[in-house]
Amino acid sequence: MVTPVTAAEWSAASPLEAELVALVGRIWGHFTARAAELNLSLAEAKAIQHLEPGQAMPMRALAARLHSNPSNVTVVVARLEARNLLERQVSDDRRVKGVRLTSAGQALKQKFEARLIADHPAVRGLSQEDQQVMLAILRRLS
Repeated sequence: MVTPVTAAEWSAASPLEAELVALVGRIWGHFTARAAELNLSLAEAKAIQHLEPGQAMPMRALAARLHSNPSNVTVVVARLEARNLLERQVSDDRRVKGVRLTSAGQALKQKFEARLIADHPAVRGLSQEDQQVMLAILRRLS
């Protein structure tokens, strides 16, 4: 059985990990708040983020990117479709259904991305030089 680690033990054991966990929490809160501003659920916001303007994506591919069951993605797509933010397309293989952003969906995606960048907790207060250093570190990690 694994013994839970208290926040104090975690912080004392590793300040870097504690700061990273806190940053991830702030980023998630920021994402949640920006999605709510546009009346998007988290799943809807994530789906819109993964769709590229002018390109249809198969539903299964979208489900994989969202780390979700395809049946759950169908519900998300239906809600976005009802808001005229995306449309379904049937490919040459009628078994494969794709989704693509409508012009309203593209506009909402741009607005959402602009709001995400504004005052982002990962870079708030960092100089351009610090941001470049952070970017280099993140690229090394991926």
